[in-house]
Amino acid sequence: MAYPDDLLALASQLTDFDSEHRNQAILRRAVSTAYYALFHLLISEATRNWARPELRPALGRVFDHGKMKSASESKRAAVNAQIKSSSSVAPVSLHLHTVAETFVQVQDKRNEADYDIAKEWTLTEVKLQIAAVHAAFESWNVIREERDAQAYLVSLLGKRPRSE
Repeated sequence: MAYPDDLLALASQLTDFDSEHRNQAILRRAVSTAYYALFHLLISEATRNWARPELRPALGRVFDHGKMKSASESKRAAVNAQIKSSSSVAPVSLHLHTVAETFVQVQDKRNEADYDIAKEWTLTEVKLQIAAVHAAFESWNVIREERDAQAYLVSLLGKRPRSE
């Protein structure tokens, strides 16, 4: 099992504590772990394209949460515009929308879980986040070899400044 899969499984396992032993720390860790499962899935998918396996970990360190979120917001907006302007949207675009939308959503929830101590998480809220990440994994598995999906992975590195 790959590392992203391990993280997603761990997020689910954290929700299995009985109510007597389940606390906010466990629920918050489950939300954060679900986000990191998707974060690492996308990085591992992008870096597997690199021809030199020994350099893949170094390439993976180049990815930035903020740039990945911006790229995902852009992809989400592009697909939303496509949906509004056309009665027919390619399945690849819909799956990419699921992945991008989920990335944005769970990153926001991860920040909330990690930094908003006033927020009280419920088991239902946490399970919804984990289910969303599961759905994103499933969507990704359907489209992972598609050209648009591969272009999305490249976009996660951020935009290169253009010289004028």
